[in-house]
Amino acid sequence: MRLLFLLFLFWTGILSAQSPEYHRDIAPLILRSCMPCHQGDNIGPMALTTYKKVAAYGQMIRYVTQEKLMPPFRAVAPTDHFVGERRLSEKEIATIGAWVKAGMPKGEPSRGELSPLPSPPPFDTDLILSMDESFEQYGVYYDQYRVFVLPTGLTEDKWVSGISFEPGNRSIVKGVMISVDTSDKYQALDEWDPEYGYFSFGELGFVPDESRWYSWAAGQDAEILPEGKAKWLPKDARLLVHVHYGPTGIRQRDSSVVKLRWAKVPAPRPIRTAPLINPYVMTNDTFAVAAGEVYRVHAKFRVPFDLEISSLFPHAHFLGRKFEVFATLPDGRSTKLLLRIDDWDFHFKQGYELLNPILLPAGSVVHTLVTYDNTSANLANPNDPPRAMGWGKRMYKEMLLVYFSYQPVKKSSLLKPGPVNISSPQGEVELELPSNNVFDLEIVDFSGDNHRVVLKEKSFSKGNHRVVYDLKGLPFGNYVFQLKDEEGQIVGERIFLYLASDLFD
Repeated sequence: MRLLFLLFLFWTGILSAQSPEYHRDIAPLILRSCMPCHQGDNIGPMALTTYKKVAAYGQMIRYVTQEKLMPPFRAVAPTDHFVGERRLSEKEIATIGAWVKAGMPKGEPSRGELSPLPSPPPFDTDLILSMDESFEQYGVYYDQYRVFVLPTGLTEDKWVSGISFEPGNRSIVKGVMISVDTSDKYQALDEWDPEYGYFSFGELGFVPDESRWYSWAAGQDAEILPEGKAKWLPKDARLLVHVHYGPTGIRQRDSSVVKLRWAKVPAPRPIRTAPLINPYVMTNDTFAVAAGEVYRVHAKFRVPFDLEISSLFPHAHFLGRKFEVFATLPDGRSTKLLLRIDDWDFHFKQGYELLNPILLPAGSVVHTLVTYDNTSANLANPNDPPRAMGWGKRMYKEMLLVYFSYQPVKKSSLLKPGPVNISSPQGEVELELPSNNVFDLEIVDFSGDNHRVVLKEKSFSKGNHRVVYDLKGLPFGNYVFQLKDEEGQIVGERIFLYLASDLFD
């Protein structure tokens, strides 16, 4: 009998030691995966900063984690993880479930209760851009989308090494996408909307010079680029700040700020962002999601020269369910996963920055597979009963875009930076030449199927030169400006996308 009693104590001691405890097992998960939103006055509706508060919502936390509703970090990482990754592993989800089932034991604190995440370090700025007015969120319980135009007033091009978006009201600002444009195409939309800024759901309503130049999600710190890396910001640029406001039942105001820091020297390999996956590189005949159908789309592009990919930002609307982005390398056998999302949710769309950039050699082919569910089983479907959907930026339309932030591996300083997105057939490309020379300038699409000579054996003197090009007759898609010397060697390359002017309308 005594032996049985000792065995009972032994096994119960082991089980007790294995039971998850808040301070040892749960608090680190809350700190990493929940507190970026659920602290203080942030976008999360409750603060999860103490044992008492976490335990009060324990059953709910167990449910939303097991159902993969929270945390809202949808991407599955490739071999190298994403910056700020908050996704819970299956083991971590099981640990939360076991903790709740065991009665949510507190355990012994090793360092006291969780503290709110520290404020980001001071950000040295050269330019601060503020909203002209505060915007009042209407106080109706649904998400709202608003574009605010912030003129930079720049009289010369700048290289940006630091960007910080600071929400004026963290309890309602859910995410932000910042694009760059130098035209006045925004004016008609801005004048049409009587409130400050203008409403736009999926995209901006027009094609800007560079889309998703910077993106921000709740809990994200400033982007500080390492020495030698920078983003280009042209003179006379306007920042188009596309804000996603979360739902709230009361009227609230927001007046957010964008802060920029200049790089000390120009970047010979600028970081650019472009929707390299777009409807022009689809292999499907059409983009049309029939009512009651689960529809799969495939798109691909060939990498024209060696590129480093630093982030990806997928985009679809409410019918989107799955994304998979991967590359087949030039050997034809090796593949590299770039991004996978098995449970796409438009309300939690965001950019995903790779912890380490991925090198894609020239000749690699990037594939994207997207699944759309236009059945009644898709609870996010905005139509009941389902109805056919085609392309468009509005809620009752669909899109397929993947934005890539990329950097050429080779320096290309002879071709000056310019717009990544081009929607007008005529334009200019600027050369910056260190000496007299003879050059050819050509336009080639990523596949090599479409080719146009802009200049042939043209003599140039040292200095800056503007060259007029014409895209009339070329199909929309992904292209490269190629500058060649007398020997036919490529001495400058620059990616651009030729897009229909109404693509984002």
